Amino acid sequence: MIVNGNSRGYALLDVVLAVALFALTVTGLVGVLQSINETSAELARDRMIQHQLTSLLAETKVMPVSSMNSERLDEVTDITYRTFVGEMEVDNGEGNALSDLYMLTAEAVFMDSGEPQTETARIIIYQPERR
Repeated sequence: MIVNGNSRGYALLDVVLAVALFALTVTGLVGVLQSINETSAELARDRMIQHQLTSLLAETKVMPVSSMNSERLDEVTDITYRTFVGEMEVDNGEGNALSDLYMLTAEAVFMDSGEPQTETARIIIYQPERR
């Protein structure tokens, strides 16, 4: 069988083009997978913060109003959690004020892309004076 020298050159060119196309495809896929991984990590952090805020509200709402203001730093995640309470002035629709209603706020402060970010959760609680 007679093989022309030009056909060998074309076969080599085909292999080089196939390898280059494969390398470009793999490089693109690696970039997409890294992006998916980063997004997944950010969503996991957001879910963790939301869970922490919900738990903080649940724990704090049963305390006496005088001890609801707090602040703590989670050293592992470098997130500062704060709770604070304020009185709410609400009337019953007939002009009479409703008493013993409070707005309990929990917030998480953290750094994201070099900027401070704040996530907040609030709940209205009724806590009559203890007699």
